[in-house]
Amino acid sequence: MNRSALLLVAAFIGLAAIVAPETVSAQCAMCRRALASPEGQQLVAGLRRGIVVLLAAPFTLFGVVAFLAVRSQRRRYRSRL
Repeated sequence: MNRSALLLVAAFIGLAAIVAPETVSAQCAMCRRALASPEGQQLVAGLRRGIVVLLAAPFTLFGVVAFLAVRSQRRRYRSRL
């Protein structure tokens, strides 16, 4: 498996880990009961979406910077040859 395919697989696994739904694990019995209601489920879904949106910008920025750095290094290496 070449390096770009491995990077693509790692990115896909990372994205799946972030977006994958999980059960809510509340801290206390009252919170758990409140979040089990339909309104609580809507709140949980909204919070999950908000977290994903807030995480998207830093990950995208890091990805772009890393891509530009790798591309720059490759160009320098090729120009030396």
